[in-house]
Amino acid sequence: MGSQHMAMWRGLTSIQRQAQKLISGPSPSAKTRLLSFNRPQSRAVTGFLTGPNTLRRYLYLIGLIESPLYTRCGAEEETSTHVLCECGALASLRYAYLGSLFLDPEDVRSLNLEAIWNFSNGMGLS
Repeated sequence: MGSQHMAMWRGLTSIQRQAQKLISGPSPSAKTRLLSFNRPQSRAVTGFLTGPNTLRRYLYLIGLIESPLYTRCGAEEETSTHVLCECGALASLRYAYLGSLFLDPEDVRSLNLEAIWNFSNGMGLS
C-alpha cells in the first residue's frame, strides 16, 4: 500500500502544487500525529499544508473576497507559502513558533505539526 500511495503522490497534478511544495510525501508518523489532534487542529494544519483553508488566496479563488493580497503586508497573495515562509510582517511570529525568521518550503516539510498548529493559532487563524 505504501508504494501505491507514493505513486499517487508523485502523480498529483499542478492543482496540488502547494501540497507538493510543503509536504514531502505520505508519512505514517504525520498521519498518526494528525489523527491525535482534535478536529479543528487537524483541519487547520491540513488546510495550511494543502491549500483549502481560510487564507485570502483560497477565499479569492472560490469567489468570497475581491483580493488575494495579504492585509498585513499588502505585497503578496496570502498563501500558506507566503505566510509560513516569506512574509516580513510575520517574521517575529514565525521565529517565536517555528524557530526561524524566514523559511524555505523545504524547511516546512521538517517542521513539527504542533509548531504549525501553534503558529496558525498565533496568527489568529484557528
